[in-house]
Amino acid sequence: ALGSTNLARADGAVMPGTRSLGAGGSLRGAATGDAGPMLNPSGISLIRAYVVEGSYEYGTADSSQGAHVSVVDSTSGFNIGGALTYTFLHSTPSGGTTQTVHLTGGSLSFPLGDVVLLGATAKYLHWSWDDPTIERKAKGLIFDAGLTLRPSPLFSLGLVGYNLTNRENSYLPFGFGGGVSINVISGLSFLLDSLYESVYWDSTRTKTYWIMGGAEYNSPTMAFRVGGGRDGRTQNGYLSGGASLVSSVGAVEIAVRQDIAGDRKNTFIGASGRLFVPSP
Repeated sequence: ALGSTNLARADGAVMPGTRSLGAGGSLRGAATGDAGPMLNPSGISLIRAYVVEGSYEYGTADSSQGAHVSVVDSTSGFNIGGALTYTFLHSTPSGGTTQTVHLTGGSLSFPLGDVVLLGATAKYLHWSWDDPTIERKAKGLIFDAGLTLRPSPLFSLGLVGYNLTNRENSYLPFGFGGGVSINVISGLSFLLDSLYESVYWDSTRTKTYWIMGGAEYNSPTMAFRVGGGRDGRTQNGYLSGGASLVSSVGAVEIAVRQDIAGDRKNTFIGASGRLFVPSP
């Protein structure tokens, strides 16, 4: 539940993007396009593309909402990639307090040859929690750093650290994630990710662990995704799925994640649109 379990986390778990949502929250090992600034900035340079994207997600448990826009460009001569993003998160849990988050960020990715890619993201946070008796706010810079290894076109491994600075702020817990992507046949990839994060909002725990995975099939006109995993915050098990319609101009995507085990089950629904900008 976003509103009751630290909405402001900067680890890509709350708002992973529509593509990742359909694949169970994975893609840290193949974080192309908008998945780069959301999950692993080093993945921006995995493919050459110039994409403008907007997305929206809704979670039923706390009436949580997220809107996200990004511009991602990896078409430079040296395949150096960059992204500008803005994310808005809002939740109003029943009987609880309203939380609002604004995140504005920029990412860069640097390929070192064909095998090693490095990336970094800087984001400025403005977080507020409106309580009838007290108003709380938090501000600060967040820095993430990522690494992608692609020894073969059929395999890639991603590693990323979230909130590497400003860790004294209890609303920005440190996190570390990783993922692999394996292309078994043309257009079909299997994905497996994990995520660790420190816990500040629950005195009974000091850390959480996520496990998530899925599969993605891409054709020139359509894409399909399925996935599942275990939510480290709620400890609920879940399944997910998504689909895309693709053209030479852009793509539209939808995804759903449904908790199937655990208490206080949640449903997440996401939709996005992408515009492919022709390279100069």
